Amino acid sequence: MKKLLIILVLLSSKSFAQDYSGLRQKLEQFVDQSIAVRQSVMPTAQEFGFESYQMDSLNQLINFRDSIHLQFVVAVLTEHGWLGTSVIGKKANISIFLAIQQAPNDQVRERYYPMLEASAKRGESSLSQMATMKDRILVNKKLPQIYGTQWNYVDDIQVLFPLEDVNSVNEKRVEVGLELLTDEELKTAQSKYQ
Repeated sequence: MKKLLIILVLLSSKSFAQDYSGLRQKLEQFVDQSIAVRQSVMPTAQEFGFESYQMDSLNQLINFRDSIHLQFVVAVLTEHGWLGTSVIGKKANISIFLAIQQAPNDQVRERYYPMLEASAKRGESSLSQMATMKDRILVNKKLPQIYGTQWNYVDDIQVLFPLEDVNSVNEKRVEVGLELLTDEELKTAQSKYQ
């Protein structure tokens, strides 16, 4: 009996530690579901309006799925840390990012951002995702963003939230693999929060 327990423990710990294929599949499934439901937003809004019952229902479905995704990802992060692309693949790695980025509050993003940053600096996650999350955290604190990834609508015109440094933002974007902002886009940058 003692030998059987030891063998079972060794087998389960080895397969759990080494085989991430089930975890990868589940994370990829969350991405596919997120994309599918969000593809319905504009058609639903165009047909029924943004203030419609149909849009309310769709938003509730999005929030419900996002909350399940987030709970799963938080459990993964607690147990394994921020798993990089070499361990779970690019799509599953994106799934982790999306769950944290779409979290309903910045406390979640602030808690897990250092994990993303470390993973990105090791080349295991996207530097552009790291930049996007950093900017979102800053913007939500009413601080200037660094990389120019966060936009707002003012009088139905899309404008950049305030930038830390308009003159060096494109250099910083290149460092993290983002496309350059055009002069026209840079002109829309708000000088302060409204």
